[in-house]
Amino acid sequence: MYGIDISEHNGNIDLTPYKGQFVIIRVGYGNFAPDKKFTRNVAECKRLGIPFGVYHYSYALNKDGARNEAAAVLRTIEPYRNDIKCGVWFDMEDADGYKRKHGVTINHANIAPMCYEFAKTIEDAGYYSGIYTSSSWLQYMSGTCDRFDKWVANWGTNNGQLQSDTSKYGTIHQYTSKPLDKNIMYADISRYDMSKKNQQSQPTKKRSTVFVRENKPIVIPYPSQPSQTSVSVSLFIE
Repeated sequence: MYGIDISEHNGNIDLTPYKGQFVIIRVGYGNFAPDKKFTRNVAECKRLGIPFGVYHYSYALNKDGARNEAAAVLRTIEPYRNDIKCGVWFDMEDADGYKRKHGVTINHANIAPMCYEFAKTIEDAGYYSGIYTSSSWLQYMSGTCDRFDKWVANWGTNNGQLQSDTSKYGTIHQYTSKPLDKNIMYADISRYDMSKKNQQSQPTKKRSTVFVRENKPIVIPYPSQPSQTSVSVSLFIE
């Protein structure tokens, strides 16, 4: 399945030609600037029936920064919890040199913990979580982040055509930036949809029945919070 990823830099892009594909939308960057077209792009995908995911461009310099960015992303995407069908992705790169300018050495010791912290925070909130990175940066997160899916950028000569196969590294491949970022999905799209899985994992509400003298049942629900203690009630009616 083919798709694109977009941000405010694409303006009011017409998504009609991408019906039948998928879209990954930038939700924001840093801690925390929302993408100016995020809400608009989500609305367009919903209107056109295009499955979408979201990504966040990170400016984190350490684990705490990555965790704070994840928390901001979660607050922003909460209204779309059941609409996100293609995962929530952590964009880990240093295209503008921000990390280096702020003293971060690009190595495994610094990059892997940030990726893990963001992805785990998103996963713990019930979303499918993964990491976007270039093929040359995979070395900076190997081992530590193996449990998380990868969205790998490998453009080849960047001529607009798919030139390689990165499926052994992750399930999505960004294969060109011309005329815009294009991707191929190597997995079935149902893999990323956590909405049904989250609904299935919800505990069934228990009910207790108390009979009064006329043998007419009164149904009393147990407390909705699992941490609360259940209380037995004896009911007498004179």
